[in-house]
Amino acid sequence: MCTACRARRDWLLINHSRNVWIVCRCSNQWLEPEISRADFDALIATPDGTTYPSVEQGLAALGFDGAFAGTYLD
Repeated sequence: MCTACRARRDWLLINHSRNVWIVCRCSNQWLEPEISRADFDALIATPDGTTYPSVEQGLAALGFDGAFAGTYLD
């Protein structure tokens, strides 16, 4: 659960090196030590995806920069 807005879903997972970070729509983010890089790779069906010049640009493009805080997408 997000500690900032209490959301329980609709999160973005970001792998960085050996760490996996979770980002909520309200822009709160935290390190998730219980998800390993192997777990993350198993969740991704294909390695093909969009690459953004920076994490900040990716967060904004995907709506995880706080613009959709409190919104659940179905």
